[in-house]
Amino acid sequence: MKPNTVILGWPYSWRHSEEDGSWQLFLKTVRTVTAARMALLVPKGINFFPDSTEKVTGNIDVWWIVHDGGLLMLLPFLLKQHRTWKNCKMRIFTVAQLEDNSIQMKKDLKTFLYHLRIDAEVEVVEMTDSDISEYTYERTLMMEQRNAMLRDLQLSKKESLGVVQSIVDLHRNNVDAKTSTKVRFQEPQADDEGADTQDEGDDSRGDKPSKDTKDGSAPPKRVPLSLDQGNVRRMHTAVKLNEVIVNKSHEAQLVIINLPGPPRETSIDKEANYMEFLEVLTEGLEKVLMVRGGGREVITIYS
Repeated sequence: MKPNTVILGWPYSWRHSEEDGSWQLFLKTVRTVTAARMALLVPKGINFFPDSTEKVTGNIDVWWIVHDGGLLMLLPFLLKQHRTWKNCKMRIFTVAQLEDNSIQMKKDLKTFLYHLRIDAEVEVVEMTDSDISEYTYERTLMMEQRNAMLRDLQLSKKESLGVVQSIVDLHRNNVDAKTSTKVRFQEPQADDEGADTQDEGDDSRGDKPSKDTKDGSAPPKRVPLSLDQGNVRRMHTAVKLNEVIVNKSHEAQLVIINLPGPPRETSIDKEANYMEFLEVLTEGLEKVLMVRGGGREVITIYS
Protein backbone atom coordinates (compact mmCIF):
# COMPACT_ATOMS: atom_id res chain seq x y z
CA MET A 1 0.00 0.00 0.00
CA LYS A 2 1.15 3.54 -0.64
CA PRO A 3 -0.34 6.86 0.52
CA ASN A 4 -2.72 8.66 -1.78
CA THR A 5 -3.65 11.66 0.41
CA VAL A 6 -1.55 14.55 1.73
CA ILE A 7 -2.54 16.87 4.60
CA LEU A 8 -0.95 20.30 4.26
CA GLY A 9 -1.09 23.07 6.88
CA TRP A 10 -2.31 26.54 5.98
CA PRO A 11 0.44 29.24 6.08
CA TYR A 12 -1.21 31.63 8.54
CA SER A 13 1.55 34.27 8.44
CA TRP A 14 1.66 34.72 4.68
CA ARG A 15 0.03 38.18 4.83
CA HIS A 16 2.07 39.57 7.72
CA SER A 17 5.60 39.11 6.40
CA GLU A 18 6.36 39.91 2.75
CA GLU A 19 9.72 38.15 2.96
CA ASP A 20 8.26 34.97 4.49
CA GLY A 21 8.52 32.17 1.95
CA SER A 22 6.16 29.76 3.71
CA TRP A 23 3.28 30.50 1.36
CA GLN A 24 5.47 29.92 -1.69
CA LEU A 25 6.51 26.56 -0.23
CA PHE A 26 2.80 25.90 0.35
CA LEU A 27 2.04 26.54 -3.33
CA LYS A 28 4.98 24.43 -4.47
CA THR A 29 3.67 21.54 -2.39
CA VAL A 30 0.15 21.98 -3.78
CA ARG A 31 1.54 21.78 -7.32
CA THR A 32 3.64 18.72 -6.48
CA VAL A 33 0.69 16.88 -4.92
CA THR A 34 -1.53 17.80 -7.89
CA ALA A 35 1.07 16.55 -10.37
CA ALA A 36 1.32 13.28 -8.45
CA ARG A 37 -2.49 12.91 -8.71
CA MET A 38 -2.87 12.60 -4.96
CA ALA A 39 -5.72 13.96 -2.87
CA LEU A 40 -4.98 17.08 -0.82
CA LEU A 41 -6.51 18.22 2.47
CA VAL A 42 -5.80 21.73 3.81
CA PRO A 43 -7.24 22.40 7.28
CA LYS A 44 -7.58 26.05 8.27
CA GLY A 45 -8.21 27.04 11.88
CA ILE A 46 -6.58 23.83 13.08
CA ASN A 47 -6.24 25.20 16.63
CA PHE A 48 -10.04 25.21 16.92
CA PHE A 49 -10.49 21.60 15.79
CA PRO A 50 -11.72 19.28 18.58
CA ASP A 51 -9.34 16.91 20.32
CA SER A 52 -9.74 13.19 19.64
CA THR A 53 -11.05 12.75 23.19
CA GLU A 54 -13.83 15.33 22.76
CA LYS A 55 -17.35 14.79 21.51
CA VAL A 56 -19.03 17.53 19.47
CA THR A 57 -22.59 18.02 18.31
CA GLY A 58 -23.86 20.19 15.49
CA ASN A 59 -23.47 20.13 11.73
CA ILE A 60 -20.73 19.12 9.31
CA ASP A 61 -21.43 21.28 6.27
CA VAL A 62 -20.17 20.20 2.85
CA TRP A 63 -20.08 22.83 0.12
CA TRP A 64 -20.01 20.84 -3.10
CA ILE A 65 -19.09 23.59 -5.55
CA VAL A 66 -16.97 21.52 -7.94
CA HIS A 67 -18.01 17.91 -8.56
CA ASP A 68 -14.57 16.29 -8.54
CA GLY A 69 -15.31 12.62 -7.95
CA GLY A 70 -17.04 12.51 -4.58
CA LEU A 71 -14.20 12.85 -2.05
CA LEU A 72 -16.13 15.66 -0.35
CA MET A 73 -19.00 13.21 0.27
CA LEU A 74 -16.73 10.48 1.60
CA LEU A 75 -14.79 12.58 4.12
CA PRO A 76 -17.68 13.59 6.43
CA PHE A 77 -18.99 10.01 6.28
CA LEU A 78 -15.59 8.75 7.48
CA LEU A 79 -15.40 11.45 10.15
CA LYS A 80 -18.75 10.37 11.56
CA GLN A 81 -17.32 6.92 12.19
CA HIS A 82 -15.18 8.47 14.93
CA ARG A 83 -16.67 9.14 18.34
CA THR A 84 -15.66 12.82 18.17
CA TRP A 85 -17.95 13.52 15.20
CA LYS A 86 -20.52 10.71 15.29
CA ASN A 87 -23.22 12.90 16.90
CA CYS A 88 -22.97 15.54 14.14
CA LYS A 89 -25.44 15.84 11.30
CA MET A 90 -24.28 16.08 7.73
CA ARG A 91 -25.55 18.86 5.46
CA ILE A 92 -24.67 19.15 1.79
CA PHE A 93 -24.94 22.44 -0.06
CA THR A 94 -24.55 22.75 -3.80
CA VAL A 95 -24.51 25.99 -5.77
CA ALA A 96 -26.86 26.64 -8.67
CA GLN A 97 -26.91 29.44 -11.22
CA LEU A 98 -30.06 31.17 -12.43
CA GLU A 99 -30.25 29.01 -15.55
CA ASP A 100 -30.05 25.75 -13.53
CA ASN A 101 -33.06 23.72 -12.45
CA SER A 102 -32.69 23.88 -8.67
CA ILE A 103 -35.55 21.49 -7.98
CA GLN A 104 -34.14 18.82 -10.28
CA MET A 105 -30.63 19.31 -8.88
CA LYS A 106 -31.87 18.71 -5.36
CA LYS A 107 -33.82 15.63 -6.43
CA ASP A 108 -30.82 14.13 -8.26
CA LEU A 109 -28.49 14.80 -5.33
CA LYS A 110 -30.89 13.14 -2.89
CA THR A 111 -31.10 10.09 -5.15
CA PHE A 112 -27.31 9.98 -5.39
CA LEU A 113 -26.94 10.05 -1.60
CA TYR A 114 -29.66 7.45 -1.17
CA HIS A 115 -27.77 4.97 -3.35
CA LEU A 116 -24.59 5.72 -1.40
CA ARG A 117 -26.50 5.12 1.87
CA ILE A 118 -25.36 8.50 3.16
CA ASP A 119 -27.80 10.23 5.48
CA ALA A 120 -27.56 13.96 4.85
CA GLU A 121 -29.72 17.03 4.48
CA VAL A 122 -29.54 18.56 1.01
CA GLU A 123 -29.92 22.23 0.08
CA VAL A 124 -29.44 23.95 -3.26
CA VAL A 125 -28.27 27.56 -2.97
CA GLU A 126 -29.02 29.85 -5.89
CA MET A 127 -26.37 32.42 -6.73
CA THR A 128 -27.74 35.59 -8.30
CA ASP A 129 -25.71 37.51 -10.85
CA SER A 130 -25.43 40.66 -8.76
CA ASP A 131 -23.44 43.78 -9.53
CA ILE A 132 -19.85 44.03 -8.36
CA SER A 133 -19.76 45.85 -5.05
CA GLU A 134 -17.44 48.65 -3.99
CA TYR A 135 -16.02 46.31 -1.35
CA THR A 136 -14.88 43.94 -4.11
CA TYR A 137 -13.00 46.74 -5.86
CA GLU A 138 -11.38 47.74 -2.56
CA ARG A 139 -10.21 44.20 -1.85
CA THR A 140 -8.86 43.84 -5.38
CA LEU A 141 -7.01 47.16 -5.10
CA MET A 142 -5.47 46.10 -1.77
CA MET A 143 -4.38 42.83 -3.35
CA GLU A 144 -2.72 44.50 -6.33
CA GLN A 145 -1.00 47.06 -4.11
CA ARG A 146 0.41 44.23 -2.04
CA ASN A 147 1.61 42.49 -5.21
CA ALA A 148 3.44 45.66 -6.23
CA MET A 149 5.16 45.68 -2.84
CA LEU A 150 6.17 42.03 -3.24
CA ARG A 151 7.66 42.76 -6.67
CA ASP A 152 9.71 45.59 -5.19
CA LEU A 153 11.02 43.31 -2.45
CA GLN A 154 12.29 40.88 -5.07
CA LEU A 155 14.91 43.40 -6.14
CA SER A 156 18.32 42.43 -4.89
CA LYS A 157 20.05 44.63 -2.34
CA LYS A 158 22.64 45.59 -4.90
CA GLU A 159 20.04 46.74 -7.40
CA SER A 160 18.16 48.61 -4.70
CA LEU A 161 21.28 50.41 -3.56
CA GLY A 162 22.08 51.30 -7.16
CA VAL A 163 18.64 52.82 -7.70
CA VAL A 164 18.87 54.79 -4.45
CA GLN A 165 22.34 56.07 -5.30
CA SER A 166 21.24 57.27 -8.74
CA ILE A 167 18.32 59.16 -7.20
CA VAL A 168 20.65 60.76 -4.64
CA ASP A 169 23.12 61.79 -7.37
CA LEU A 170 20.34 63.28 -9.49
CA HIS A 171 19.00 65.13 -6.47
CA ARG A 172 22.40 66.62 -5.70
CA ASN A 173 23.00 67.72 -9.29
CA ASN A 174 19.63 69.46 -9.51
CA VAL A 175 20.07 71.16 -6.16
CA ASP A 176 23.53 72.44 -7.15
CA ALA A 177 22.19 73.84 -10.41
CA LYS A 178 19.27 75.58 -8.73
CA THR A 179 21.47 76.95 -5.96
CA SER A 180 23.89 78.53 -8.42
CA THR A 181 21.13 80.56 -10.07
CA LYS A 182 19.34 81.22 -6.75
CA VAL A 183 15.94 80.61 -8.38
CA ARG A 184 14.40 78.69 -5.51
CA PHE A 185 15.39 81.21 -2.83
CA GLN A 186 13.69 84.04 -4.72
CA GLU A 187 10.27 82.37 -4.33
CA PRO A 188 8.20 83.02 -1.17
CA GLN A 189 8.02 80.08 1.24
CA ALA A 190 4.23 80.27 1.52
CA ASP A 191 3.83 79.81 -2.22
CA ASP A 192 6.06 76.74 -2.10
CA GLU A 193 3.94 75.16 0.62
CA GLY A 194 0.74 75.90 -1.26
CA ALA A 195 2.15 74.40 -4.43
CA ASP A 196 3.18 71.26 -2.54
CA THR A 197 -0.31 70.89 -1.06
CA GLN A 198 -2.02 71.32 -4.41
CA ASP A 199 0.30 68.90 -6.17
CA GLU A 200 -0.30 66.23 -3.56
CA GLY A 201 -4.06 66.60 -3.43
CA ASP A 202 -4.98 67.27 -7.05
CA ASP A 203 -4.31 64.41 -9.45
CA SER A 204 -5.31 66.56 -12.44
CA ARG A 205 -2.05 68.51 -12.09
CA GLY A 206 0.05 65.41 -12.64
CA ASP A 207 0.99 66.33 -16.23
CA LYS A 208 2.21 69.79 -15.29
CA PRO A 209 5.86 70.10 -14.23
CA SER A 210 6.52 71.22 -10.68
CA LYS A 211 9.62 73.01 -9.51
CA ASP A 212 9.55 71.20 -6.20
CA THR A 213 9.34 67.87 -7.98
CA LYS A 214 12.22 68.78 -10.28
CA ASP A 215 14.66 69.63 -7.53
CA GLY A 216 13.66 66.61 -5.43
CA SER A 217 12.25 68.50 -2.44
CA ALA A 218 8.76 66.95 -2.75
CA PRO A 219 8.05 63.18 -2.74
CA PRO A 220 7.19 61.63 -6.10
CA LYS A 221 3.51 61.13 -6.88
CA ARG A 222 2.08 57.63 -6.90
CA VAL A 223 0.71 56.37 -10.18
CA PRO A 224 -2.79 54.90 -9.57
CA LEU A 225 -3.04 51.16 -10.21
CA SER A 226 -5.37 50.03 -13.00
CA LEU A 227 -7.37 47.04 -11.76
CA ASP A 228 -7.22 43.82 -13.75
CA GLN A 229 -10.79 42.93 -14.65
CA GLY A 230 -10.07 39.21 -14.40
CA ASN A 231 -8.93 39.69 -10.82
CA VAL A 232 -12.03 41.77 -10.10
CA ARG A 233 -14.33 38.99 -11.37
CA ARG A 234 -12.51 36.30 -9.39
CA MET A 235 -12.60 38.44 -6.27
CA HIS A 236 -16.32 39.03 -6.85
CA THR A 237 -16.92 35.27 -7.02
CA ALA A 238 -14.91 34.66 -3.84
CA VAL A 239 -16.70 37.44 -1.95
CA LYS A 240 -20.19 36.29 -2.99
CA LEU A 241 -19.47 32.63 -2.21
CA ASN A 242 -18.05 33.60 1.18
CA GLU A 243 -21.18 35.61 1.99
CA VAL A 244 -23.41 32.63 1.22
CA ILE A 245 -21.24 30.11 3.10
CA VAL A 246 -20.92 32.30 6.21
CA ASN A 247 -24.66 32.96 6.19
CA LYS A 248 -25.51 29.26 6.09
CA SER A 249 -22.62 27.65 7.97
CA HIS A 250 -21.33 30.17 10.53
CA GLU A 251 -22.36 27.84 13.39
CA ALA A 252 -21.21 24.57 11.80
CA GLN A 253 -18.70 22.41 13.66
CA LEU A 254 -16.79 21.93 10.40
CA VAL A 255 -17.06 23.35 6.88
CA ILE A 256 -15.69 21.20 4.05
CA ILE A 257 -15.17 22.99 0.76
CA ASN A 258 -13.44 22.45 -2.58
CA LEU A 259 -9.87 23.71 -2.88
CA PRO A 260 -9.45 25.49 -6.25
CA GLY A 261 -6.49 24.41 -8.33
CA PRO A 262 -3.23 26.39 -8.16
CA PRO A 263 -2.41 28.91 -10.92
CA ARG A 264 -0.53 27.52 -13.90
CA GLU A 265 1.83 30.49 -13.99
CA THR A 266 4.49 30.69 -11.28
CA SER A 267 4.69 34.50 -11.23
CA ILE A 268 4.52 36.12 -7.82
CA ASP A 269 1.38 38.06 -8.84
CA LYS A 270 -0.59 34.93 -9.77
CA GLU A 271 0.52 33.04 -6.67
CA ALA A 272 -0.24 35.92 -4.29
CA ASN A 273 -3.66 36.38 -5.94
CA TYR A 274 -4.42 32.69 -5.43
CA MET A 275 -3.62 32.95 -1.72
CA GLU A 276 -5.78 36.08 -1.39
CA PHE A 277 -8.74 34.42 -3.10
CA LEU A 278 -8.52 31.45 -0.72
CA GLU A 279 -8.30 33.82 2.24
CA VAL A 280 -11.40 35.74 1.10
CA LEU A 281 -13.31 32.53 0.36
CA THR A 282 -12.82 31.21 3.92
CA GLU A 283 -13.08 34.47 5.90
CA GLY A 284 -15.35 34.36 8.94
CA LEU A 285 -15.25 30.56 9.20
CA GLU A 286 -13.65 29.10 12.32
CA LYS A 287 -12.94 25.53 11.17
CA VAL A 288 -12.49 24.82 7.47
CA LEU A 289 -11.21 21.80 5.58
CA MET A 290 -10.31 22.55 1.96
CA VAL A 291 -10.27 19.43 -0.21
CA ARG A 292 -8.90 18.74 -3.67
CA GLY A 293 -9.33 15.30 -5.19
CA GLY A 294 -6.58 13.61 -7.13
CA GLY A 295 -8.86 12.48 -9.94
CA ARG A 296 -8.60 8.79 -9.03
CA GLU A 297 -10.99 8.56 -6.08
CA VAL A 298 -14.47 8.01 -7.49
CA ILE A 299 -17.45 6.81 -5.46
CA THR A 300 -19.20 4.03 -7.37
CA ILE A 301 -22.87 3.48 -6.58
CA TYR A 302 -23.18 -0.06 -7.89
CA SER A 303 -20.14 -1.81 -6.46
